[in-house]
Amino acid sequence: MKHTERARVRPSGRSFPWQWLLALTVVPLLVGCHHSSDSSTTELRAIHASADAPNVDIVVNGSTVLTNVPYETASAFLSIPSGTTSIAVNPTGSSTSVLNTSASLQANHQYSAIVVGSAAASAPSDQQLQAILVDDPGNTPATGNVKVRVVHGAPGVPAVDVYVTAPGVALPDAPTIAGLAYTAMAPASGTSALEVPGGSYEIRITVAGDQTKAVVFDSGTVPLPANGDLLVTAVPASGIAPVNLLVAPAGGSAAVIADARAAVRIGHLSPNVPAVDVSVNVAQSASSVLTLPNVAFPTVSGYSVLPGGSYDASVALASNPGTPVLTLNGATLPSGSSTSVFAIGLLGGTGAQALQLAAYTDDRVPMQGMAKVRVIHLAPDAPAVDVVVLGTGGAIAETLVSNLSYPNATSSDLQVPPGSYTLAVVPTGMMSPVLPTAAGVTVTLQGGQVLTIAAVGCLNISSGPCANGAPFSFKVLSDN
Repeated sequence: MKHTERARVRPSGRSFPWQWLLALTVVPLLVGCHHSSDSSTTELRAIHASADAPNVDIVVNGSTVLTNVPYETASAFLSIPSGTTSIAVNPTGSSTSVLNTSASLQANHQYSAIVVGSAAASAPSDQQLQAILVDDPGNTPATGNVKVRVVHGAPGVPAVDVYVTAPGVALPDAPTIAGLAYTAMAPASGTSALEVPGGSYEIRITVAGDQTKAVVFDSGTVPLPANGDLLVTAVPASGIAPVNLLVAPAGGSAAVIADARAAVRIGHLSPNVPAVDVSVNVAQSASSVLTLPNVAFPTVSGYSVLPGGSYDASVALASNPGTPVLTLNGATLPSGSSTSVFAIGLLGGTGAQALQLAAYTDDRVPMQGMAKVRVIHLAPDAPAVDVVVLGTGGAIAETLVSNLSYPNATSSDLQVPPGSYTLAVVPTGMMSPVLPTAAGVTVTLQGGQVLTIAAVGCLNISSGPCANGAPFSFKVLSDN
């Protein structure tokens, strides 16, 4: 599939078996170890679970013990003095702490300081950067078992129910962990972790109390290794699920479990193409997973959930279903991803205007108190444009996006306060003409909303390659 510029928050797409992450630079005077028997020391590690925070340095009792720690990374355990301990987090290379906390650490325990929350100044106070301190008494699991503790570290995601089951079985009546709220953990800090026999499991998450038990995260089959010791943190995700699982094993590097499924929506946004039939099959097979008949411009389907994997797609005119006008073989939908696939361009078009399937990676994570808007230029005969807000009398009050050319999307979502806006486009660097109409199009945005606004259709429908095509307009799509 043809991929355009990606959204700001990257989807992970990683899953078991482990993909080892970057090693951390540890100050040589502090030697990491798995467990200390010295009654005057304890063990501490840092886990970076804030999606929008930069790489960080970890400062313990005034000394930098870890440097340049990236997102979705856990350090090794460090041996430090027990007792009252200050823990500070600084952006790498800065002496200014973005978070500072103090705790009394008991000897011979294992502590994990998890940095969660948002670094954005606009984040609500309860979702700003903070540290969750997890106290594990350090006991080893029973032979053949694996220790598991789960932390909710995804700001803006409501309380969840967590089900840990054998793969493929129906959800039981009661969750394994019920009503886990943001910053909470189960079992509680300072108590022994949950133990289950080592083996293959499926981890599924639903919104707490949802009577329909709609699964918002599904790990697929994952191994939980016998005799392992795992701290699992739910972190923000931008694809099919609102979270990924950051798994930090004691004595090993962290890795991410993404949702094993993929979400895809399909749209007919080719302005001179009549209604089409769309078919999606498992790659190199006749196994159909998605069929959309008689899809007319500018229809866009809702999201369909499929197993992550490779697929073949074909598009045929509804009037001649046996002869595809577009085919796409071996297209990968990564686990955990959300993708919009649009038929764009012109029937009979050449070069950039040729009929084609274009794929756009979706960032569907809502932002508390703000709307997120992605703009895509899909009008094949339009020049590069600026996306503007019109004010009183139709004058341009603000330029939101500059020099957006066909068939590109904005490189990062716009973060816009709630309210009503009159949006329009003009040729880049110009004040006119204002499109799609002289009055623009009014869009009402709400906090937490995620939208895609696509410029579609043709500027010139009387002659040229777009003759008799659909006229220029905005297509507004809800992404969440």
